[in-house]
Amino acid sequence: MKKQQFTTTQAANIFGVSARTIQIWADSGMLEVIKTVGGHRRITAEEIVRLARKMGKSLVDNDAFCDVTDIQAEEEAVGIMFVDEDNDLLKLYQMQLSTWETPKAKVYLAHDGYDAMLQIGANKPDVIIVDSSLPLVDSDHMVTLIRQQPDFSHCRIIIVSSPDDNKAQINQAFPEDVLFEDKPIAFTRIQQLVSEHLADRDAAALQ
Repeated sequence: MKKQQFTTTQAANIFGVSARTIQIWADSGMLEVIKTVGGHRRITAEEIVRLARKMGKSLVDNDAFCDVTDIQAEEEAVGIMFVDEDNDLLKLYQMQLSTWETPKAKVYLAHDGYDAMLQIGANKPDVIIVDSSLPLVDSDHMVTLIRQQPDFSHCRIIIVSSPDDNKAQINQAFPEDVLFEDKPIAFTRIQQLVSEHLADRDAAALQ
């Protein structure tokens, strides 16, 4: 069986009950629920089948069960934008991050600050990784523009620069909440930073 996960609403439709009932079942231990990196409740297809068998409910003709596609990849994929004029490096990032499973990643590529600003407005990525030296629009100016927009307050901004660059001078040009990494940034480090950002965001949402 395909590894499929369902939302509580989808599970409710499958069993013909309310989403609140699914939550009660989960809280009582009747239904095993897992949580995603983003804190969302999900029920595996195997768990749906197990409970349906226990309840004597057939899923063969259940459209709510059979017609659901893989929701996790699209709904919970983290948006990551890379801004760099090195096209080969951008392609390498895209190729590597496309293999991520947890979390899934939607990758956006921009070759300069102007292109980045257009894409950020349309896609609202969660994490933006920016080369400290960009054509057309300076990196520090781009970051300032991003921070002036309330809709982008959720973005984690990471500035990458050559190990030989003047770090102190670069750091002074950006807001305090910006992170700094050496270029090229390792893929494992990107995944660590993304996971930390998602954890911080979810913790803030619970406060």
